[in-house]
Amino acid sequence: MKVCKNCGCNLPDEAKFCAECGSEVIEEEPVNENETKFCRNCGFEMPKETKFCPECGSPTSGVPQVRNANVANAHSPILAAILSFFIIGLGQLYIGLTKKGIILFVAAIVSGILMLIVIGWILWLLIWGYAIYDAYNSAEKMNNGIAVEDTLDFNNLF
Repeated sequence: MKVCKNCGCNLPDEAKFCAECGSEVIEEEPVNENETKFCRNCGFEMPKETKFCPECGSPTSGVPQVRNANVANAHSPILAAILSFFIIGLGQLYIGLTKKGIILFVAAIVSGILMLIVIGWILWLLIWGYAIYDAYNSAEKMNNGIAVEDTLDFNNLF
């Protein structure tokens, strides 16, 4: 037997509408407890039916992000970091964040020109460190099914 979600009336299994209140009977699909999704804000793994992240409190509405162990386009975070170590922005290009990689590369060139002044060395080191850190973290997030923006984001640095 089915139960009406609106009035609680018992209904036959073949009923499409409630005989008491007239509301449509909606059958729920069974929830697979093994499916998880990840918070878009902090990356916390949680059950698929969770509406708010237990870690940061962000709403999780929208398209659920289900982890797939056989991700065809997974990228190595360590390789992304190593590529950015040798050429600033190359790690971002490797994981598909083209705009971010180009911005970091151009910023490194500008700071290289500014090396005639002492501030250029400090700026270049900051850009270099950020590029390595960001390449690794972005690859990790992408492999976990978290959407990563193709822009510089200093809000989620720590």
